[in-house]
Amino acid sequence: MTMTTHHGTTARPVVEVVPLTPTTWRVCDSRRDGETKRIVGYITTAQDGFEMLWMRPRPGVMYRYDTFDDAVDATATRLRLLRS
Repeated sequence: MTMTTHHGTTARPVVEVVPLTPTTWRVCDSRRDGETKRIVGYITTAQDGFEMLWMRPRPGVMYRYDTFDDAVDATATRLRLLRS
């Protein structure tokens, strides 16, 4: 597993994924100002995939995904829906 940083594209408009450890990434929304407002959650490796732990809008909500890219794509989609 390589540690990757994803920046905004049309598929992932404003998702920034920052590696913290080989198994944990901080997920940020670059449309927000201020460090704490930008952090939306954390992706971690799980036994059979990846988990996204949301810190906003409701802390503690967790989703599981088969791949890292699935987790990032789903997060981008959810951010677009939350901001519309």
